[in-house]
Amino acid sequence: MRPPRRGIDPVVPPVATSWRRIDAWLSRHASKALTDLRPPASWQSIQEAEARLGFPLPVDLRESLRCHDGDTSLLGVLPCRKLYSVSEIIEVREMRMEIWEPDDPDQAETPWWGARWVPISGGDGDDHFIDAGEGMWRNHLGDAVHDDQACFLGWPSLGSWLHEVAESMEHHSQSWFGAVTAPKVDSSGDIDWWD
Repeated sequence: MRPPRRGIDPVVPPVATSWRRIDAWLSRHASKALTDLRPPASWQSIQEAEARLGFPLPVDLRESLRCHDGDTSLLGVLPCRKLYSVSEIIEVREMRMEIWEPDDPDQAETPWWGARWVPISGGDGDDHFIDAGEGMWRNHLGDAVHDDQACFLGWPSLGSWLHEVAESMEHHSQSWFGAVTAPKVDSSGDIDWWD
């Protein structure tokens, strides 16, 4: 996940609008990747997750989960590693909370995890998250690797990032210089954001 371009603050459309654009592009250009996206999560599963967390999920994440409950791919359909399902969000967060040492003095300056960080995607112990806490980083996206300090990525919300992903997909055949790289699709229909 790269940060958004400086000085450009478009009106961010609803998360469902960005997902419709993403789904439409995948349907036309990478139908195999589209099949890796799970169906929507149920409201009941989201409410059960929030009860287990002890706080509400960020609104953009709730809306995204109501479009797709994560993905089943190995590396991720979108440029953020594999999207987590509701159950994976809880599983990964509980694992992180079990390992996290909030009283460690190093956490104050170089945090590895936060009390209200919610993992949204990842793999092999490296997770992207949304800050569901209060304060200046509320709703911002971050990256928490397994063996180093976490950092915020510059994205003020999941909705702003999904909008930029949709833009990069729709403009992939042009010279695209956005904050999200243009996707490439191979002959078998697999999508690659990093090559």
